[in-house]
Amino acid sequence: MRIAPIALPLALTLAACAPAGIAALPGSGQDTTQVTVTATYRERILLTPGHVLNVRLEDVSLMDAPSRVIVESSMTVDGRGPPYRVTFAVPRSQIQPQNTYVVRAEIRDPAGRLRFTTDTHYPVLTRGAPTSADIVMVAGG
Repeated sequence: MRIAPIALPLALTLAACAPAGIAALPGSGQDTTQVTVTATYRERILLTPGHVLNVRLEDVSLMDAPSRVIVESSMTVDGRGPPYRVTFAVPRSQIQPQNTYVVRAEIRDPAGRLRFTTDTHYPVLTRGAPTSADIVMVAGG
């Protein structure tokens, strides 16, 4: 019992130092973070078969360098209208609390032409940002 007066303040201090906005998946051993993205567009149309949604989590910390893709997911949206939901399991080792992360989405037609894309930053994970984002894409090209 002599350790209890020291252990509780130490545990609270360590918890306060943990990166804000990063939540681990249940049962994952605290080694992954779950990021949920919901992507939609405003136009009232259904896309023909063969259109592909691509969603990426990117590190955009460096101003004068291209963003670094941390994880991405692609899915065919055949006959389904928005919203489209994607969930990533991101290794915690790839998330640095001082960096800035965003999610982006785009939809391409079967020929690879851009139909919809993000035109806004949707921050996640660090610097007080949530672990989820609701993306609204705009018509592209």
